[in-house]
Amino acid sequence: MTIEKIEYSKRFIKQFDQLRKNEKLRVIKTIELFRVDPFNKKLRNHQLLGEFDKYRSISAGGDIRLHYREKNDAITITFVAIGTHSQLYS
Repeated sequence: MTIEKIEYSKRFIKQFDQLRKNEKLRVIKTIELFRVDPFNKKLRNHQLLGEFDKYRSISAGGDIRLHYREKNDAITITFVAIGTHSQLYS
């Protein structure tokens, strides 16, 4: 998969701004890895189910997850949410 463009929803940006500095750094490194190798084993990239079935999730280490959706045959990625497992699925 070739990612040509990454976008961020307003919700994602707001949630990112609320993270601690070390968490922000982990997220930035995760997105950099994702851009190069979206299915790297470290990311634990997987399709979500149920009400979230239009989204995929990757791990930024610890309990931090990033949700995204694909547009234009996965050429454009939009990150839509970031948070811990309990924050995202409650």
